Amino acid sequence: MLKHVKRTLWGVVTTLVMIALILVQSSCGGEAESEETKPTIKEGKVYYSLTYPYYTDEFMVVLLPDVMTMEFKNNVYKNTVSKGGLFTTTLISDCNNKELVLMLDFGSKKIYTKLDSVLIKDYLKNYPIPDLLSIPTSDSLGGLHCKKYQAVYEKLEDGYDCEIYTTDEIDIDGSNWCNPFSELPGVMLEYEVSQYGLVTRMKADSVSKVSVADDAFVVPGDFKEVSLEQMLFQMEEIFKQVIE
Repeated sequence: MLKHVKRTLWGVVTTLVMIALILVQSSCGGEAESEETKPTIKEGKVYYSLTYPYYTDEFMVVLLPDVMTMEFKNNVYKNTVSKGGLFTTTLISDCNNKELVLMLDFGSKKIYTKLDSVLIKDYLKNYPIPDLLSIPTSDSLGGLHCKKYQAVYEKLEDGYDCEIYTTDEIDIDGSNWCNPFSELPGVMLEYEVSQYGLVTRMKADSVSKVSVADDAFVVPGDFKEVSLEQMLFQMEEIFKQVIE
């Protein structure tokens, strides 16, 4: 039982970070825009619900995050995932300069690390890339028109096949540079994350056309910069504190 709890708690910590780092709601360039697909929202927030379709431990699932928020403006976006105000991971992606900032806020630990396109490319080598099939149907999520895709993995151990819905009505250009779905056009409004055996489904509940402050994309002054290796080490230390 203790081993199960330890493994699950570690999954909680790593999933929070991986949600922010690997499968960022994003869009990519590469397709000519028509009048029908021209982005219409240049600044605002997207609110996502997080669920765990294949996780059956009702006791431990309450420890997992259930909400994610994305703020976007001027081709920069910020994803925030937290649980109970005790643990927060934040990702800031500058799509103009292909730079990422990953922040971790846990008790007295407030740290961040920076990653460029070279580091991201190396990091993503550890994750399988699915085949993406366009499905001739559409839907609406968060009040926005969506296109449907099917993500198909070559091997079962690589991940579960899943449906993905994207929209062209949010203006973020080239932001899929930092995740395994770089071939997809549009911002993902529904998709799945698989990490350490835990599958998380992300689904947009609403999209708000609101002003986003410029300093929303600035790292607070009380955060300390560390390397990616140090960030991962600190996560492991946090995990040890949780289980002791």
